[in-house]
Amino acid sequence: MNFSENLQKLRKEKNISQEKLAEELKVSRQTVGKWENGVCCPEAECLIEISDFFGVSIDTLLKGTVAERNEMDKDFSVHTDSQLDDPAAKRQRSRKLRFVTAIVLFIISPFFPGEPGANSAGVFFMVLCIAIGIGLLLYNRLTKDQAE
Repeated sequence: MNFSENLQKLRKEKNISQEKLAEELKVSRQTVGKWENGVCCPEAECLIEISDFFGVSIDTLLKGTVAERNEMDKDFSVHTDSQLDDPAAKRQRSRKLRFVTAIVLFIISPFFPGEPGANSAGVFFMVLCIAIGIGLLLYNRLTKDQAE
């Protein structure tokens, strides 16, 4: 489907007239008619307003099919709702975040010491990063053992 077909389908799904859509977008009814007949396309600013009004992405509006969008939205909402409510999935995401944070701390820790003979603040931050990283990894291991 192209923009003109998608616009017409979305407008009919919302059960609004070309006149009403034109009022919402602050354009003439004839302009909406031209868009739906494929005579011309709206300006970029107007495309943003149309996508916001219908609750679809500009990409879907321009080249996707509205029917595909409805199916994708349905699949996505079912998938994310079940994942957000699942305590095991939340624990898994937390464990991954702690692991990644520990790795990042290990990677950046050598950059703190500074120049030889300089103050010891750099060494302190290096040791602190390593200690926090080790703590996060140990905590991950302990919580994994308790979950099993």
